[in-house]
Amino acid sequence: MTLARNKADAREVRRIAAETARSLPHIARVFTRDELEKGEGTTDPVGRAVLLGFYESRWGDLAMLPEPYYIFSSSGTTHGLPYGYDTHVPMIFLGSAIRPGVHHDRVAVNDIAPTLAALLEIETPSGSSGKILSGILK
Repeated sequence: MTLARNKADAREVRRIAAETARSLPHIARVFTRDELEKGEGTTDPVGRAVLLGFYESRWGDLAMLPEPYYIFSSSGTTHGLPYGYDTHVPMIFLGSAIRPGVHHDRVAVNDIAPTLAALLEIETPSGSSGKILSGILK
């Protein structure tokens, strides 16, 4: 391995790489593995979203976030950035047991399963961690 062969400190290499990445155009934020392990720089909503997505055994050394609305790929989509436009998805419930109207409550994806279970009057799936969206129910 290059780090071992050169007797380099992995944390210092990640710190320098992050410093360099922060100077690149269209890079809004850079997080190192070390920062995420300590929870550093993750108190704002974007940093918190990155931290919640941090899975140590599957994570690289750096997480680089582009500026909002900037896309690196030519595919025209990102689906994974912690910005509101990439995390906000309309959710529609329809049926006789649903209260009509538009509801602006903040919900999480894991709220759907317990809500559907309540509507169907069945047991909430095991392992479900969401809450029933009682505000939409009649």
